[in-house]
Amino acid sequence: MKSNRSSKSNSPSKSHICDYLIDPHAEFEMELNRSLDKSWREKAEKELNENKDANSKIRQLRSMITSSDLNKRGREDDAFLLRFLRAKKFDVDKAFKMIQKYYWMKVHSPELFHVSPPSDLKSMLEMQIQCMLPQPDLQGRQIYLFRVEKCDPYKVPVDHVFRSNVLSLEDAIRSPEVQIGGLVVLLDMSGLSLGHAKYLSPHLAKRTVEVVQEAFPLRFKAFHVLYEPFYFDAILAMLKPFLKDKIRRRIHLHGSDLNSLYKHIPKDCLPAEYGGTQPPFDNSIWRSRILNNEEYFRRLESYNNGCANEIINNNNNNNNEMYHNHKNVINDDDSLSDDEIYCDAEEDNKSLDVEIDGNSIHFIDTETEDSEEYDSDRVLSPRKKVPPIESLEEMFLKHEFSTFTLKEKEFEEVKP
Repeated sequence: MKSNRSSKSNSPSKSHICDYLIDPHAEFEMELNRSLDKSWREKAEKELNENKDANSKIRQLRSMITSSDLNKRGREDDAFLLRFLRAKKFDVDKAFKMIQKYYWMKVHSPELFHVSPPSDLKSMLEMQIQCMLPQPDLQGRQIYLFRVEKCDPYKVPVDHVFRSNVLSLEDAIRSPEVQIGGLVVLLDMSGLSLGHAKYLSPHLAKRTVEVVQEAFPLRFKAFHVLYEPFYFDAILAMLKPFLKDKIRRRIHLHGSDLNSLYKHIPKDCLPAEYGGTQPPFDNSIWRSRILNNEEYFRRLESYNNGCANEIINNNNNNNNEMYHNHKNVINDDDSLSDDEIYCDAEEDNKSLDVEIDGNSIHFIDTETEDSEEYDSDRVLSPRKKVPPIESLEEMFLKHEFSTFTLKEKEFEEVKP
């Protein structure tokens, strides 16, 4: 796929895009796309509708950006736009909405999306908490492993956890294979303690889900949870009001049953600690690549200039039909109370109800539904009604539990 250097929006006379014309990272990423082997090109065509019209859709997306205030904020090169088109299976309107949300989140939650310099997170990365595993699964999907036990809640600030995850995603999405194949998240919850409750506020829960569902140009294919505690339903209650049906169906709870995990992620992909054939967990190579690419993240951050309200207001006047009907796209909800955040999320879901099939409620989504189904007995059910609750920390402190050592029967008595 060739870079379109002759389009009007690429003209050197456009001062606001001079950065990407000389950005070595844009050309490097485009070269990665040009060198994709045949199997990946066929996969992209079959699964993502990436065909002979791809260049035309890149130009169409660039034209939409040029006619909006987004062109004052970010890259417009082919490689960058391809990320969003692939994430939305080359639906240009949906890709444009995602780019809008991507920059909106960076402006309205800068404390969470600030990825430069990555050296700010060096000490956390050295804790061996997380890593993009070197071996993809059988479908070519990248696997991201996060280990709660290694994350010391008394040393790692709340925002650093979120920022490190965004940093990991920003690094991974540079690869066209990851853009095409997608990402599988493996969350190891062993060692969860009361100290970790501060990472589970409704605000962070909402932002996390927004990244997965709306803002980041990556196809999140599955979420596998290992060693979740018996009170995990309370944790899921933090997320459920914000989750769309498609994402709910991609959450798989395995407990301590590694054989259940192997049905989805083969041993050949996993570190030795999880019964895999790979060496013991070590993120030093992955970590070094991120820390040694500080210039890339600095430039990525430098594109984030301008006013988000200008973007929203300008496009509401000219392209109103291209926006979500969600309050959180237009209003800054950072100051909302937890109850208001939950109410807002429930209202969003109600507004998306479009059809009923038996007992299952389906929601409109910005990504085309995949036909992939799972046979796990513990997939998070979209029908399960769990009422919103306060943060875990508040709930346990209210009932005077100082640790997460209470028995299951006792926990059932305090669950809301």
